[in-house]
Amino acid sequence: MSRNAFLLLAVGLAAAGCGRRRVPVAPPRPSRSPRPQEPATRPSARPTRKPSKLDRRVSVDFDAVPFPTIISILARDHGIVLGVSRSIPLEAWTRHKVTLRLRDVEQRALLDWLVRPLGAQYAVEENGHVWVAHDDELLRTEPLEVRTYPVPTHIRARRPVRGSLSFAKEQRLVVDTLEQCLRYLLDRRPGCRLAFHGDQDVLVARLPARGHRRLVELLDAIRHGTDPPGGRAPTRLDLTTALGTAIQCGGKVQPLETFLVELAGKAKVNICWDPGRVGEPVVTLARGERTLKEALDVVVAQTRVARYAAEPGHGVWLFAEGDGEGVGDAGAAPWDRAEVRAYEILPLLRRSRPEAVLQRLRKRMDGERWESGLPAAAVFTPTARLIVVHDPAGQQRVAVVVQEMLEQALIGPPSQEEP
Repeated sequence: MSRNAFLLLAVGLAAAGCGRRRVPVAPPRPSRSPRPQEPATRPSARPTRKPSKLDRRVSVDFDAVPFPTIISILARDHGIVLGVSRSIPLEAWTRHKVTLRLRDVEQRALLDWLVRPLGAQYAVEENGHVWVAHDDELLRTEPLEVRTYPVPTHIRARRPVRGSLSFAKEQRLVVDTLEQCLRYLLDRRPGCRLAFHGDQDVLVARLPARGHRRLVELLDAIRHGTDPPGGRAPTRLDLTTALGTAIQCGGKVQPLETFLVELAGKAKVNICWDPGRVGEPVVTLARGERTLKEALDVVVAQTRVARYAAEPGHGVWLFAEGDGEGVGDAGAAPWDRAEVRAYEILPLLRRSRPEAVLQRLRKRMDGERWESGLPAAAVFTPTARLIVVHDPAGQQRVAVVVQEMLEQALIGPPSQEEP
């Protein structure tokens, strides 16, 4: 066989697969069913925010300390930078002497009672500094800033509470909810604006710095809800119980300050007043066992103290003769006093319209000034949440009312508010 013929034969055999062992090919393994993916629209984890400095608990014992010295002490010992507006006369606060004894209270409670004798309010700036003025002038004078916020869809399922919602409709719901909760600010600052940037999921807001801070809280509450308040919030019942506690007191003629300091120590309740308005009278009380309320009633009868009030988270404040009802409004400005809370109300929305839920809430919380913009409430249907802006005491009442409404929705007859 010629050399060329042999090469052709070898190539032919190789092409036919001869001359080598065939390796069996294993059949392909059946593919596992893909693991179900989380919906693309599911909200991310709730962001963790730093607690405010004013949430820290402190104890102070000031006895006739000049107010300018108090400013230095707060900055040095507690990290509170406090400024005073020109709306408060210079002589009024530079000559004012502070007598304040507080045990284990939040810093905001300290500030509430610190500015009360001045008839002032305080506001917390974005950088944490505290501004003291006769009213919330920061809300009127802070410059407006334009900021943007990504707001992806809140829809977690194809069928939310009441039918499918388009993204454009949901954007309108977001703006409507924010405007209802920010109405106190929007009514007082004409230049404020909220709008989505075209079809993009970007919210554009033109607000003062404190307004932006509230907007972030509202967006988090709408999308993620809110954590329950940490620990047990003090209630009026706690102080009412303390006022009914029997203690040994009296037995000699005492200066008012000495008498009240002893009462506060025995009852373990903060008792404060403005010595500049009450004066330095004496109190005569026969020795014996009395409730704290009975002892304070004696103080009202024998001194220029006209009344006293139990304030949760603070203690008992003694009001002097001539103090109007508005004296109790001194302290944190309404905007800073309010906090944002979200309530899950899916069972209610299955039986009632959002407007009906809000109407029932306002009706059951009779006496609240909803028309002023604070407190404020709105229902965001895509996440089935009731968003409420109110002070801590008001939020406690809202929680009770919402719980009652939920129980009624679960076990009661169908709502008559639906057509």
